[in-house]
Amino acid sequence: PYPTLFRSVSESVPEMLEVHRGDRVVLSSATNTGVPGAETPQGIFPIFARYVSTTMSGTDTDGTHYVVPDVPWVNYFNGGDAVHGYPRASYGFPQSNGCVELPIETAQTVFGMLSIGDVVEVT
Repeated sequence: PYPTLFRSVSESVPEMLEVHRGDRVVLSSATNTGVPGAETPQGIFPIFARYVSTTMSGTDTDGTHYVVPDVPWVNYFNGGDAVHGYPRASYGFPQSNGCVELPIETAQTVFGMLSIGDVVEVT
């Protein structure tokens, strides 16, 4: 059974994130998941770490390394994969390096609704 709050992420275009409280959707937003070669894993994962802001680094699918400071409203749910804010021109389709990206204002709202141990379900 899910905790009181959980997030579901649909990788069907347009990609959407929903925050559920029991059987009700209390927030819905367009989101971005991983591009081919850096797909967001499907499954059910607990949030294990949260940061108001952090630096993310890694390797893009083309082999270039990146370091992005001050990524806001971060909820890690699977290794280096997180739900977080990220500025994009649009949302709703794969654009990330495996994370679940939200508009920054939405990510701040979502961050305030959830806790360690809440569940992220990616389908």
